[in-house]
Amino acid sequence: MSYRLTPIDAEQMRIVAAGVVPLPVEQSAAWDNYDQALEHPNIGRYLFSINDKPVALVSLSLYRMRFVPFLWAKRGPVWLRSQTPENEHALRQALAAEIRKRFPKIPFIRLHAHYSHPQLKDLLQYLSYDETVEVDTCGGDEEKILNSMSKDGRRSIRKAITSMAQKGATAEELTGINYRAFEDLYEVLVETAERDGFRIHPISTYWTMLNSLGPQHARVFGVRYRDEIVTWVIVLINDKKAYAYYGAHSALGRQVYASRYLDYWIAKTLGEEGILSYDLMGVDSTRFPNLHKLGIYKRDFAKNSIQIDGAWDYPIRPLAYRTLQKVVKTKRNVKNLLSRANRK
Repeated sequence: MSYRLTPIDAEQMRIVAAGVVPLPVEQSAAWDNYDQALEHPNIGRYLFSINDKPVALVSLSLYRMRFVPFLWAKRGPVWLRSQTPENEHALRQALAAEIRKRFPKIPFIRLHAHYSHPQLKDLLQYLSYDETVEVDTCGGDEEKILNSMSKDGRRSIRKAITSMAQKGATAEELTGINYRAFEDLYEVLVETAERDGFRIHPISTYWTMLNSLGPQHARVFGVRYRDEIVTWVIVLINDKKAYAYYGAHSALGRQVYASRYLDYWIAKTLGEEGILSYDLMGVDSTRFPNLHKLGIYKRDFAKNSIQIDGAWDYPIRPLAYRTLQKVVKTKRNVKNLLSRANRK
């Protein structure tokens, strides 16, 4: 077998993927502007070939964890064909050799893989997933969308449709809102995070995403009830696939089942525009049981979930990576001790 890793540009990557597999937005040229705005420059794209046949594509960006640099192939590599355990491993080895030569101080690459391997490690800091739910948009046909869902999902969506109509709540597209209006949306996210116990980014991260990607790739949808937005979703789009990237819902929104209705309405709206699927971005699995509560909600939107490649850390300087593991573990232990002490 002859393996080769060839540098390519974003347009070449798009052409090679076209008609074979949808290119995730994070692996597309559109993502470069967002990464650049957050000081995560793209350091290169590569075509991986076996016996001169294109097999996979990958785009890498430079990130930092505290002061430690690492490379991240978000939602990559993108496999065109022949994704076997051996070929995944061969690609990682080729990337490691390339990165050791170009960036000798980089300790690890964060990337996705379908098959586990002893060299792959659970992420140091980040919650990933390897199973998700994709809503079939069915060309925007409401009954077909409902029929593609689970029985419980159809029942809950019909309940949400009735509740929204009775209480005068409406869904609307918010793409293009100004910063002042987006501040109101951010307050809903703050409420959601405090209630559900997760951390959020500064408002600039979300605002930069919308402006860097532009309305072709980043849109906002929401539900208005009692003259305020009670739930919203930032949806990213590329190659006729959409992703529910960020979202929030207030306690008031729960009164009209706003979140359920909005996800259904987004799928219908995007389907009418020719978007084929709406990915709800992760449900629980044996590897990620912490997503169980989210999974209960999302699994209603399809009869079956689908497996995707989960994210892993791939050490290319094992000693440096082990040192990082110890630092992260120590920091986490100290944080847990302080948290327990504060509760006493």
